Amino acid sequence: MLKEINKTVLVGFGNEYRKDDGLGIKLLDLIDEKISKIKIQELSIDILDDIKDFETVIFVDAALEGEDINFRKIEKEPKFSPLAHHLSPEELLIWAENINKKNYEFYLLSIRGYDFDFGEELSEEGKKNLLKAKDFLLKFLKEH
Repeated sequence: MLKEINKTVLVGFGNEYRKDDGLGIKLLDLIDEKISKIKIQELSIDILDDIKDFETVIFVDAALEGEDINFRKIEKEPKFSPLAHHLSPEELLIWAENINKKNYEFYLLSIRGYDFDFGEELSEEGKKNLLKAKDFLLKFLKEH
């Protein structure tokens, strides 16, 4: 049984029509547990209303490089992007806490992708990393 699952939301972002860029969104489709999920193309301030009732937000995205999967807690970052239609998770955390008047736990699960060309099919390496990310995320949700 997953603890406090009703206070956690998964936010998958990316472009499903750019092959491995859709890894974050495709991971949400693999999670069968009764947990809230949001699929978006990019992080923007528009998501603040959607996450206001949650305590823990786990963002899932594709990565261009690095380990097969990488998971980290998001810390506040005081610098802001001039583009409010595309924010980093660090910037979004500051906005969320200030606008919604509460503290959050934000995490980012990055899944290494290899092919970001046009198309909907994942690369073979991306598929393997997607399954690793699924296993990791389910374990984290059970222990958190």
